[in-house]
Parts: sequence; structure tokens; C-alpha cells
Amino acid sequence: MRRGAGKEMPPVAAAIKTQKPKTRRALVKQFIESVVLSQYRQLVEWATVTGQSSQLDSGYLGQQLVSLLTGIAGIGRRGKGLDLEDGSEVKAASTLSADDVPRWNNTIRDAAQLKAYLGKPAIYFVLFDTIQRDASSPLRVRIWRVCPTEDRAFRAVVRKWAKTKSPGNLQLHPPCWDTGNLVTNEAGNLLLPLMFHAEQKEIGEIDYMEIKAMKLDSGHCTVVKR
Repeated sequence: MRRGAGKEMPPVAAAIKTQKPKTRRALVKQFIESVVLSQYRQLVEWATVTGQSSQLDSGYLGQQLVSLLTGIAGIGRRGKGLDLEDGSEVKAASTLSADDVPRWNNTIRDAAQLKAYLGKPAIYFVLFDTIQRDASSPLRVRIWRVCPTEDRAFRAVVRKWAKTKSPGNLQLHPPCWDTGNLVTNEAGNLLLPLMFHAEQKEIGEIDYMEIKAMKLDSGHCTVVKR
């Protein structure tokens, strides 16, 4: 048996915490190309053999991306719990090989969870989709950042939803296959502040992602009337 087998090993200091924004931008691009896009290409190819879905695990990929973008490390554990060590949360959705239109699910069952949700330093909404529906490429990756403690519009919609009869799951519907930032919900529609945007660029068979936007301080939400 290996030394330490069966025991939880101490976390390794995350190198991303000491990197400057320019370096983090380069690492994000490399991660999407070498991990996300490369893995997705392989899954699409293998799906022709197995007949299985080529869907990615968007949750863990989203967490990795947000850590690279922000310089905020994760806690190195799988499953439920903190996504980032500062208490921020990452919500990921993907249309890639999905049968249904995805949504960001936010569990808020009582007043205590509502308070905790609105007290988070930031909530990062990650979306993996394609430019056109029912197409396997080009791949697009977008991330929106909301700071609930400072964002009055976001807080207002969440509080309004909390007063309605609900099963405890705040569902936000992302702008899949759309160029905008409009997120819909039965309690109100919001324009989320875009933090990051990258799109696959077709250059032969090379996995190349072009970063179109990266703004760490992305601003606040805007309520859109129906």
C-alpha cells in the first residue's frame, strides 16, 4: 500500500494564486484548448463508435476555469461544498450534446440559505455552448460574474423569487446559442455582467480558442422588463 493511502492528503498550494492577470489569461486559453476543446473533440469522435453522449462534465471544468481567471483557488475536494476558497460559488451549464436546454440551478430552501446565497462574495455563471443550435462546433465559453452583496438588481430578483411558491430551486435560464447576456426567470429577467468570452476559431484541425472579452471587474446586473 502506498504511503498515506486511504487518508486525505493535505492540499497542495495552488500556483494560480500568485499569477498576474496576463499570465492567467494565457493559462485560461491553454486550458480551454488543451482540456475542454480537445476532450470535447475526442468525445464527439468516440460517440460515433459507442453511440454514447459526448457531454462534458461542465461543473468541474467551470470551477477550474474560474480559478484560472480570478486567481482564487478551489479547496481540492469533490462533491458538495465550497467551490472557491473565498466562499464564492460556480454554476455551470452546457448545451454540448445535451438533450434539454440547460439551466443554472441554485438551491434556496429557506431563509437561512437565502441569506447565505446573497452573502456570497461572488457567483460565477459558466456556459459552454455552440454558436448555432444543434451544431457540434464552433465551441463558445462564457462566464458572467455577479456580486450579490453589491448588486441590487440581482438581489431584488432573487428576493422576489423567494416570496413565490417554489420547490427550493431558483432556476436561471442562460442565453444559449445567443450573443446576448439576457438570463430569464419567472421572478424577473436580468442582463448579467459578462466577465469572459472565448470562441473556437476554425484553423484547419488545430484546437484554437480566441479570447474576445475578459473583464475581471464586470459590473452589475440590469433588470429587463418582460
